Amino acid sequence: MDHRAFFDELKKGNVASCYVFEGAEEYIKRSALDALREKLLPEGLADMNEARLKDPDANQVIASAETLPFMADKRLVIIRESGMLQGKAKEYDEAKSAQELSEYLKNPPDTACIVFYVRDKADGRKKLYQALKKTAVLVQFDPLKEPEMTRWIAQSLKKLGKKISAATCQKLIFTAGTDLYAIGGELQKLAAYAGDREEITDGDIDSICVKTVAYRVYDMTAALVRGDAKNAFTLSDALIKDGEEELYLLALLQGECRRMLSVKLLRMAGMSPDMIASKIAAPPFAVRQLNQLVTQYTEHQLKKMADVCMDTEYQVKSGQCAASGALGKAMLQLLKIRAEGK
Repeated sequence: MDHRAFFDELKKGNVASCYVFEGAEEYIKRSALDALREKLLPEGLADMNEARLKDPDANQVIASAETLPFMADKRLVIIRESGMLQGKAKEYDEAKSAQELSEYLKNPPDTACIVFYVRDKADGRKKLYQALKKTAVLVQFDPLKEPEMTRWIAQSLKKLGKKISAATCQKLIFTAGTDLYAIGGELQKLAAYAGDREEITDGDIDSICVKTVAYRVYDMTAALVRGDAKNAFTLSDALIKDGEEELYLLALLQGECRRMLSVKLLRMAGMSPDMIASKIAAPPFAVRQLNQLVTQYTEHQLKKMADVCMDTEYQVKSGQCAASGALGKAMLQLLKIRAEGK
């Protein structure tokens, strides 16, 4: 099941004997565990009814699960960093423990709720995971899609006494990324920055939000497209100074050039910015800006720009040129393509 189904079941009072929490969305995964804890553990008696285990063997898990709860219906057993689900067990026989635990979990006690809390995804090849697929409830915590993210941001800001438009929300997602821990911090900052003003604006985001590497490369590309060489190189130098590898930045720059080419072609086909965004799975906010920028270029120019990035990346990987300076070299060629088109 996904996280929505889990929360729905929990609201109905349905609690399974064993769960596997896995997936990349750590914020909601943590929220689900907190909700389960609140559901099962009586106030003031949480410590007496909860066991937190780090990579335990089968005996430790079974002993904790067999311990009867105190003035509660169930005891909560939380297992983190299990070598039987990810990586390798360090202090016990993994195969033996996985076999024992697989057998035990075929008929777990009604007085326990066992949660295997996995960072990111479990290793599907592991014997215990294969067994848990048959006996436990697997809950997938995948990153939120944009409509869900937009609702989550709006609801979070509402609790802070603020509101945000859909367009500004799209900009925030594109600027700060999709990690909910990071977004949550940015919302606190935005609410404080807005002060008595109720609505969060684009300007607020530009002023105080921490920008992802992808957004900063987008800014750098936009500066190149406008012919603003000084700003473009200032942005690239800052990225390199912050420890980003030039080859990685070059790959992102190539992606932006290809995105511009796609926007150009779809624009020529008569598509609106929102239709283009849906077609190429790109942030609508970015597409609306690119839709204006690509008017300065021909289809041939944009294809040449993408080819320059690809050729430069190939030269670095094949040893024909050093990685250091490769990004700057490609950027100068892009500026030259722009100048030649005038």
